[in-house]
This record gives sequence, structure tokens and C-alpha cells, in this order.
Amino acid sequence: MAMQQYASLKDLTEGGKADVSGSFANLAAMLEDAGFDVTIEYHIGDDAGYRTFSVHVANAQSRVAAETAADAHLRVFMSEQTWTEMARGVISPADAFLAGRVRVQGDTRVGTRILKHLAGTSGRIGICES
Repeated sequence: MAMQQYASLKDLTEGGKADVSGSFANLAAMLEDAGFDVTIEYHIGDDAGYRTFSVHVANAQSRVAAETAADAHLRVFMSEQTWTEMARGVISPADAFLAGRVRVQGDTRVGTRILKHLAGTSGRIGICES
């Protein structure tokens, strides 16, 4: 089996049991031991529009809110299908971004730190790394 070019996330869906909200709760919990504070705002779209999830991690404690975050380090926009595929480890965040399935605003270095911490497969983390 060939090595995947970009690293995928650890399974945030508990083997498909967790819904979108649950996968964000799992993401937040996994970031508690990352060693840095961060706020990420996710906009997840489907046929009905966008749902917003803000993940806040500070002092090794996390919370998820269904609201925007004025102090977000990073804002990420994608469809629910793309999020579900990323949360299950089917597609890497970098591959989704390169395919135009994800848009990002803010400090992308924060995104790289998050991906390093949550990588569930081998492969490159950043798009520009060699």
C-alpha cells in the first residue's frame, strides 16, 4: 500500500457513531493536551445553509459552542460531506483544501499546529513543506 501524501485526522466520529456536533466535541477534547490555546470557527454547510461551531481550547480545557467566535484564530468553511469525510479520516484536510472543498481564513500556522496534533496517519501536514 502506498503512503498517503498528506496526513488525515484521527477518527473524530468514534467509528461513525458521532454526528457532526459530536465530532467537534471530540476534536475539542483531543486538543486539550496540545499545549497551546486556540479558537477555531467552523462553518459547515448543507442544503439548509451553514451551521457554525466554535472550538475553544484554553488552559487545557475545551468547549464547543454553536456560535461565531469574535476572537477566532482560524475560520474554516466546508460542506457537511467534506467535514464528515475529514472527521472519519477518509480525506486529509490538505487534500480537501487543494481540491477546493475547504476555505480557510486567518492564521494558517495555527491550522498546521492543529493538524500535527490530530494527525491519524503518516504523511505530510503542510502543503508547502518538503
